[in-house]
Amino acid sequence: FEKTKWKVQRLGSVFKERNESNQNSLQLLSIGERGVYPQDEDNKRDISNSDKSKYKKICVNDIGYNTMRMWQGRCAKSKYEGIVSPAYTIVYCMPNHFVNFYAYLFKQPFMMHNFFRVSQGLVEDTLNCKYKDFSIVSVSLPNETEEQKAIANILDNANAELQQYQQVLAQYQQQKKGLMQQLLSGKVRVNVV
Repeated sequence: FEKTKWKVQRLGSVFKERNESNQNSLQLLSIGERGVYPQDEDNKRDISNSDKSKYKKICVNDIGYNTMRMWQGRCAKSKYEGIVSPAYTIVYCMPNHFVNFYAYLFKQPFMMHNFFRVSQGLVEDTLNCKYKDFSIVSVSLPNETEEQKAIANILDNANAELQQYQQVLAQYQQQKKGLMQQLLSGKVRVNVV
């Protein structure tokens, strides 16, 4: 890539708020550490309101964030179309921006600090980062969509590799657990030299 200058922009010039409701026929989604996923895949009990008329529509490639926890990185890009609790704010990318880049950017400590600074409330437990607050956050961004894509692709590849290592680690941990059970129960004896 040839070096391009990055430009400071407000998030309001990159994202618009999606504020659509009364979409009761769409599936109920949750937003958590695993990203955006169908509510029925969650192990927790369903505490959603029976009247879902105020629940917000989220579309594929929208970013949903917990209005009270954006400063803790509680956000995710959606692979689904559905509805989420009104406690979330839903934003979508303007053309010429690559949403995957922003999904990574919003999890960075300096961005979470920026969201903390603009959030409104008396104490941490009541801080809210509504769209009007989110939209005024300024950040230095690549001018070219291709550069945003290249950065996101590198991070996607690193995440895929990390997941492979985590699977191998889980297998070794399971193997260790089984071996410990056999050794500590006396089923397998160790020859002492």
